[in-house]
Amino acid sequence: MHLLRPTVPRQGALRQSILIYNLTPMINENKDQLLAAVAAKSSTKQAIYRNTLQHFETLKGILSELADAWSSVMKVQDPSVEIVFKDKNRFECDFKFSGDTLSLCMHTNVFTFPPEHFVQQSARVAADPMLGYFGQIQVYNFLSDSFKYNRLADEGLLLARIFVDRDSHFWVDGKQQFSFLYNDIQEQVLNREVLLKIILQAIQYCLDMDLMVPPYEQVNTVALGQFLMENGSSGHKTTKRLGFMGES
Repeated sequence: MHLLRPTVPRQGALRQSILIYNLTPMINENKDQLLAAVAAKSSTKQAIYRNTLQHFETLKGILSELADAWSSVMKVQDPSVEIVFKDKNRFECDFKFSGDTLSLCMHTNVFTFPPEHFVQQSARVAADPMLGYFGQIQVYNFLSDSFKYNRLADEGLLLARIFVDRDSHFWVDGKQQFSFLYNDIQEQVLNREVLLKIILQAIQYCLDMDLMVPPYEQVNTVALGQFLMENGSSGHKTTKRLGFMGES
């Protein structure tokens, strides 16, 4: 007759069990800390997304009202001048005013900046690192004919990028005045009045920047394939910066 002997854990397995037992409180603590960090950052980014989307909706409303008001005037003065607002989708819209179109888009992601960036060096972000995260709205200028004739090689200009945090503090970078007018992240708060001002400045920028005729030497040849693909348009990609064949 064989007697059953109790199972004795091997020495290696016993050590592993003791190690896991001793580490369990530390692992649980780390998991709790990690969950808290995930919750804080994710909640902040969701709040920024919702806030940015709200400001983008305000921008759409401003552009729609401008289009209604200005088109009513132009119908009397010159009906050939089209001023049209187009709400393309939740994150994109266009504002066409004759030969120019402002195209606005909201990025669905949230961004931050390198440690050396002036935003990260601000007292506001130093006090709360979560204030160093921003939603982004981009303002582009295209030629209206680029859309009308589907000239896919035409280039638009990024006039401005609007960065807004969860509390609606914001700053703007971009062309000319947009590079310096809105850099006070500590004091500037985005609202309807400020958004209207930014839009009017963008429209003025478009009006001030005309399409220039390039030197003949830059455009005196064109590939047949390129010419045929353009199908009746200029035969060259077009930008407002340098005219035909211009490089931005």
